[in-house]
Amino acid sequence: DYDGDKAVAARLGYDPAQWLHLSASAMRTGNLAVEGDQLSELWFGNGFFRALGSPATTTKFHANLLEGDFRIKLPRGHLQAAGGYARFDDNDRTADNRRKLYYYYVEGVHRLSDKLFAASRFSQILTDRGYPIVGGGGFNERFLGVSTKDLWRLSLGLGYRWTEDLVLKLEYTFDRGELVGGRKRNKEDLLALEVGYRF
Repeated sequence: DYDGDKAVAARLGYDPAQWLHLSASAMRTGNLAVEGDQLSELWFGNGFFRALGSPATTTKFHANLLEGDFRIKLPRGHLQAAGGYARFDDNDRTADNRRKLYYYYVEGVHRLSDKLFAASRFSQILTDRGYPIVGGGGFNERFLGVSTKDLWRLSLGLGYRWTEDLVLKLEYTFDRGELVGGRKRNKEDLLALEVGYRF
Protein backbone atom coordinates (compact mmCIF):
# COMPACT_ATOMS: atom_id res chain seq x y z
CA ASP A 1 0.00 0.00 0.00
CA TYR A 2 1.65 3.21 -1.18
CA ASP A 3 -0.87 5.65 0.32
CA GLY A 4 -1.96 6.06 3.95
CA ASP A 5 -5.67 6.21 3.00
CA LYS A 6 -7.32 2.85 3.69
CA ALA A 7 -10.02 0.81 1.99
CA VAL A 8 -13.28 0.37 3.91
CA ALA A 9 -16.08 -2.10 3.15
CA ALA A 10 -19.40 -2.73 4.91
CA ARG A 11 -22.20 -5.23 4.25
CA LEU A 12 -25.60 -5.62 5.88
CA GLY A 13 -27.72 -8.73 5.31
CA TYR A 14 -31.30 -9.56 6.30
CA ASP A 15 -33.38 -12.73 5.89
CA PRO A 16 -37.06 -11.75 6.30
CA ALA A 17 -38.07 -15.33 5.39
CA GLN A 18 -36.33 -18.68 4.88
CA TRP A 19 -36.68 -18.28 1.12
CA LEU A 20 -35.51 -14.65 0.86
CA HIS A 21 -32.13 -13.00 1.49
CA LEU A 22 -31.54 -9.25 1.14
CA SER A 23 -28.28 -7.36 1.48
CA ALA A 24 -26.70 -3.98 0.90
CA SER A 25 -23.00 -3.17 0.72
CA ALA A 26 -20.69 -0.22 0.31
CA MET A 27 -16.97 0.10 -0.36
CA ARG A 28 -14.34 2.76 -0.83
CA THR A 29 -10.93 1.83 -2.19
CA GLY A 30 -9.32 4.82 -0.49
CA ASN A 31 -6.72 6.82 -2.39
CA LEU A 32 -4.36 4.66 -4.41
CA ALA A 33 -0.96 5.82 -5.70
CA VAL A 34 -0.43 5.79 -9.45
CA GLU A 35 3.31 5.15 -9.09
CA GLY A 36 3.15 2.47 -6.40
CA ASP A 37 -0.24 0.77 -6.36
CA GLN A 38 -0.98 1.27 -10.08
CA LEU A 39 -4.19 -0.82 -9.84
CA SER A 40 -6.92 -1.32 -7.27
CA GLU A 41 -7.18 -4.68 -5.53
CA LEU A 42 -10.89 -4.57 -6.37
CA TRP A 43 -11.83 -6.76 -9.35
CA PHE A 44 -14.38 -5.03 -11.62
CA GLY A 45 -15.58 -6.12 -15.08
CA ASN A 46 -12.74 -8.65 -15.39
CA GLY A 47 -10.23 -5.89 -14.71
CA PHE A 48 -9.36 -3.35 -12.03
CA PHE A 49 -9.80 0.34 -11.33
CA ARG A 50 -6.86 2.40 -12.58
CA ALA A 51 -6.07 6.08 -13.10
CA LEU A 52 -7.18 7.57 -16.41
CA GLY A 53 -4.81 10.53 -16.30
CA SER A 54 -1.20 10.40 -17.43
CA PRO A 55 1.37 9.50 -14.72
CA ALA A 56 3.01 12.87 -15.47
CA THR A 57 -0.09 14.76 -14.24
CA THR A 58 -1.83 12.21 -11.96
CA THR A 59 -0.66 10.86 -8.60
CA LYS A 60 -3.81 9.37 -6.98
CA PHE A 61 -7.10 7.69 -7.89
CA HIS A 62 -10.01 6.10 -6.01
CA ALA A 63 -13.45 4.49 -6.40
CA ASN A 64 -16.55 4.38 -4.17
CA LEU A 65 -19.24 1.73 -4.66
CA LEU A 66 -22.78 0.96 -3.45
CA GLU A 67 -24.68 -2.28 -4.15
CA GLY A 68 -28.00 -3.96 -3.33
CA ASP A 69 -28.65 -7.71 -3.68
CA PHE A 70 -31.47 -10.20 -3.26
CA ARG A 71 -31.75 -14.00 -3.50
CA ILE A 72 -34.95 -16.04 -3.67
CA LYS A 73 -34.76 -19.76 -2.92
CA LEU A 74 -37.08 -21.78 -5.16
CA PRO A 75 -38.13 -25.43 -4.79
CA ARG A 76 -35.72 -26.51 -7.54
CA GLY A 77 -33.19 -23.68 -7.68
CA HIS A 78 -32.85 -19.96 -7.05
CA LEU A 79 -33.23 -16.51 -8.56
CA GLN A 80 -30.84 -13.73 -7.56
CA ALA A 81 -29.98 -10.24 -8.70
CA ALA A 82 -27.79 -7.30 -7.75
CA GLY A 83 -27.43 -3.73 -8.87
CA GLY A 84 -24.82 -1.16 -8.04
CA TYR A 85 -23.17 2.17 -8.67
CA ALA A 86 -19.48 3.05 -8.76
CA ARG A 87 -18.02 6.57 -8.71
CA PHE A 88 -14.43 6.88 -9.91
CA ASP A 89 -12.06 9.84 -9.92
CA ASP A 90 -8.36 10.68 -10.10
CA ASN A 91 -6.45 13.89 -9.40
CA ASP A 92 -5.28 14.56 -12.96
CA ARG A 93 -4.35 18.27 -13.14
CA THR A 94 -5.18 18.54 -16.84
CA ALA A 95 -8.58 16.81 -17.20
CA ASP A 96 -11.80 15.89 -15.40
CA ASN A 97 -11.72 12.08 -15.26
CA ARG A 98 -14.74 11.54 -13.00
CA ARG A 99 -16.85 8.58 -14.03
CA LYS A 100 -20.19 7.15 -12.91
CA LEU A 101 -20.61 3.45 -13.63
CA TYR A 102 -23.87 1.51 -13.20
CA TYR A 103 -23.96 -2.27 -13.16
CA TYR A 104 -26.40 -5.10 -12.48
CA TYR A 105 -26.98 -8.80 -13.02
CA VAL A 106 -29.89 -11.27 -12.89
CA GLU A 107 -29.22 -14.99 -12.47
CA GLY A 108 -31.41 -18.09 -12.34
CA VAL A 109 -30.58 -21.74 -11.61
CA HIS A 110 -33.05 -24.62 -12.09
CA ARG A 111 -32.42 -28.26 -11.15
CA LEU A 112 -33.68 -30.48 -13.97
CA SER A 113 -32.99 -33.61 -11.89
CA ASP A 114 -31.11 -34.46 -8.71
CA LYS A 115 -27.79 -34.09 -10.54
CA LEU A 116 -28.48 -32.03 -13.71
CA PHE A 117 -29.12 -28.26 -13.62
CA ALA A 118 -29.46 -25.34 -16.03
CA ALA A 119 -28.36 -21.78 -15.33
CA SER A 120 -28.46 -18.39 -17.02
CA ARG A 121 -27.15 -14.95 -16.13
CA PHE A 122 -27.50 -11.54 -17.74
CA SER A 123 -25.24 -8.69 -16.65
CA GLN A 124 -24.45 -5.19 -17.87
CA ILE A 125 -22.12 -2.26 -17.10
CA LEU A 126 -23.01 1.24 -18.33
CA THR A 127 -21.10 4.51 -18.20
CA ASP A 128 -21.76 7.48 -20.46
CA ARG A 129 -18.15 8.74 -20.61
CA GLY A 130 -16.47 5.34 -20.94
CA TYR A 131 -14.06 3.37 -18.77
CA PRO A 132 -11.49 0.58 -19.45
CA ILE A 133 -13.71 -2.50 -18.95
CA VAL A 134 -12.12 -5.81 -19.99
CA GLY A 135 -15.15 -8.13 -20.03
CA GLY A 136 -14.40 -11.10 -22.27
CA GLY A 137 -11.93 -9.21 -24.46
CA GLY A 138 -8.16 -9.28 -24.53
CA PHE A 139 -6.79 -7.71 -21.34
CA ASN A 140 -4.20 -5.41 -22.96
CA GLU A 141 -6.55 -4.29 -25.74
CA ARG A 142 -9.55 -3.53 -23.49
CA PHE A 143 -7.77 -2.35 -20.34
CA LEU A 144 -5.26 -0.10 -22.08
CA GLY A 145 -7.15 0.74 -25.30
CA VAL A 146 -10.31 2.68 -26.16
CA SER A 147 -12.76 2.87 -23.23
CA THR A 148 -16.08 1.01 -23.18
CA LYS A 149 -19.39 2.77 -22.48
CA ASP A 150 -21.77 -0.23 -22.57
CA LEU A 151 -20.97 -3.91 -22.04
CA TRP A 152 -23.47 -6.74 -21.58
CA ARG A 153 -23.08 -10.47 -21.16
CA LEU A 154 -25.52 -13.38 -21.45
CA SER A 155 -24.34 -16.72 -20.10
CA LEU A 156 -26.22 -20.00 -20.64
CA GLY A 157 -25.03 -23.18 -19.02
CA LEU A 158 -25.69 -26.79 -18.11
CA GLY A 159 -24.15 -28.52 -15.14
CA TYR A 160 -23.91 -32.02 -13.74
CA ARG A 161 -23.19 -32.53 -10.05
CA TRP A 162 -21.41 -35.90 -9.72
CA THR A 163 -21.18 -35.52 -5.94
CA GLU A 164 -21.70 -32.69 -3.44
CA ASP A 165 -18.06 -31.70 -4.02
CA LEU A 166 -17.62 -32.35 -7.77
CA VAL A 167 -19.42 -30.54 -10.59
CA LEU A 168 -19.01 -30.47 -14.38
CA LYS A 169 -20.28 -27.37 -16.26
CA LEU A 170 -20.68 -26.45 -19.94
CA GLU A 171 -21.28 -22.75 -20.63
CA TYR A 172 -21.66 -20.44 -23.62
CA THR A 173 -21.27 -16.68 -23.05
CA PHE A 174 -22.34 -13.93 -25.43
CA ASP A 175 -20.42 -10.64 -24.88
CA ARG A 176 -21.54 -7.47 -26.66
CA GLY A 177 -20.86 -3.80 -26.12
CA GLU A 178 -20.03 -0.37 -27.45
CA LEU A 179 -16.83 1.65 -27.21
CA VAL A 180 -16.57 5.41 -26.80
CA GLY A 181 -16.99 6.73 -30.33
CA GLY A 182 -19.66 4.17 -31.26
CA ARG A 183 -17.58 1.21 -32.45
CA LYS A 184 -19.10 -2.15 -31.44
CA ARG A 185 -17.43 -4.80 -29.32
CA ASN A 186 -17.96 -8.29 -30.70
CA LYS A 187 -16.09 -11.55 -31.35
CA GLU A 188 -15.61 -11.95 -27.58
CA ASP A 189 -17.97 -14.90 -27.01
CA LEU A 190 -16.74 -17.80 -24.88
CA LEU A 191 -17.42 -21.54 -24.85
CA ALA A 192 -16.16 -23.17 -21.68
CA LEU A 193 -16.10 -26.61 -20.13
CA GLU A 194 -15.26 -26.50 -16.42
CA VAL A 195 -14.68 -29.01 -13.67
CA GLY A 196 -15.02 -27.75 -10.10
CA TYR A 197 -13.95 -29.64 -7.02
CA ARG A 198 -14.50 -28.43 -3.46
CA PHE A 199 -11.82 -29.42 -0.93
